[in-house]
Amino acid sequence: MFSHRVDEDIELRLSEERFAEEATAIVRDNLDHLKQWLPWVRDDYSVEDTLEFVRRNLQQFAANEGFSAQIVYRGRFAGNIGFNKIDWANRKTEVGYWIAAPFQGRGVATRACRAFVGHAFDVLRLNRVEIYCGVGNAKSRRIPERLGFRQEGVLRQAEWLHDHFTDLVLYSMLAEDWKQRETTNAER
Repeated sequence: MFSHRVDEDIELRLSEERFAEEATAIVRDNLDHLKQWLPWVRDDYSVEDTLEFVRRNLQQFAANEGFSAQIVYRGRFAGNIGFNKIDWANRKTEVGYWIAAPFQGRGVATRACRAFVGHAFDVLRLNRVEIYCGVGNAKSRRIPERLGFRQEGVLRQAEWLHDHFTDLVLYSMLAEDWKQRETTNAER
């Protein structure tokens, strides 16, 4: 299956059923942390929920409509990142990610996201990548900001989060901007 080494610490591997128990354990250990921002995280989250997610994503991968990868940091499952959907007609995608609390503050999600965005532009030849973050989710918002994404606006009450609507910030990156940014960074 798909696996990509980002650097000496981080590997991205396609979500597979054989990792379901490990993934479920991380979600369960981080329920309070993740529930603040992710509508799919519930108190009764189970291995069956993970298996359903994996199966759905493998179908999406086979149909060339996107995919999800586990973020593995120094051999330990740390989170997830994925192309939630790929819109081939408009050559764009949306990147979603989450990282377990013990792995925050190490640049893990930022490096994984940089690899995914690079893949979107360099391999898939997409023109636009979008990232949506909860308005109040400062840690998640720092990732597209560090990567040079442009904040395009706030989508009011755009997501149902357990018992209320929440606003989302939309960030975007265009292929031409990414190429220019990466060229400038390589010259430094």
